[in-house]
Amino acid sequence: MKFNKKTIIILSALLLISFTITGCSTTSADEEVTEYIFASLPNDGGEMTKTAGFVIEEMNKALEPYNAVVKYVSADDYSVVSESILTGTAHIGTPSGATYTKAHLENSNVIPLFISAPDGNKDEAGYPAYIATHADNKNDFEGLSEEEALQSLKGKSFSFVSATSTSGRLVPTTTIFNTFGPEGTGEIDSRSQVFELNQDEGGVFSEIQFGGNHPGSVQLIVNKKVYAGAFCCSYGDDNWNDLYIISKKLVPNGPYWVNKDYMPQEHIDALVNHFVNLTPENAVEGMFSDNPEESDESFAMNDKFVAVDPSYYEFLENMYAGE
Repeated sequence: MKFNKKTIIILSALLLISFTITGCSTTSADEEVTEYIFASLPNDGGEMTKTAGFVIEEMNKALEPYNAVVKYVSADDYSVVSESILTGTAHIGTPSGATYTKAHLENSNVIPLFISAPDGNKDEAGYPAYIATHADNKNDFEGLSEEEALQSLKGKSFSFVSATSTSGRLVPTTTIFNTFGPEGTGEIDSRSQVFELNQDEGGVFSEIQFGGNHPGSVQLIVNKKVYAGAFCCSYGDDNWNDLYIISKKLVPNGPYWVNKDYMPQEHIDALVNHFVNLTPENAVEGMFSDNPEESDESFAMNDKFVAVDPSYYEFLENMYAGE
């Protein structure tokens, strides 16, 4: 993985400056103040998002008894956030399941703290990645379990979204590899046998196509250009009656995450305990909104923060470990 070294240097300098100014400051009890850096991508205007501001304010409430404060630093790329937290230049990462997972794979002490979930339901805290076929093929799957249904796709034609799509290539590749790979039937040993090689070349599918985008993959399925294919989210809504869902995987939302190498457990516990008890009634004004979609910089009124551990991202770990 390559990182923006210039931005890392900038972050390091900012952190050094911050410690020079505040790291030696004292409270009334002459206790040193611990400063944590919250690294986040800015909004389109290059400024800290309102959401980040709300979260930082609540984090400061949680850490106040420990003479610790959280400050914001803008990062220009997710990889900068990852490398900064891995090295201790920054301490708290922002939501991105992929960025967190890749960092955790490098250092198991990088852990998720909590996520925002509708009504506190972790099973809804993400977006769905589908594998589907045309509804006319529904009878082919009658009485089959999901695993058996996936196994029945061997030798059929299949469409992915694009080579780099998370939900349209990485997720279905992992699902199919789990089915036919060493932990499944043992018929293949490489992920390239899922999304690159056709059956004549030792792959799973008779033919592989790429839709170019999610609607494109959906159209390949509904127009019967392929037997089955992958897409995500609501891109199939206009053709839902023409689709039969074979598999649905939740791609989990990104957590707020830290590196335990640079934050003591009592501070971690304080952050988690504070956020899982937040409600629209006791949170900073504006943090929760009836219309969060208008600005995308607040949480919905029914959102709740839920504690999570690395096992919640196990599927993503398996996905990225194979890339």
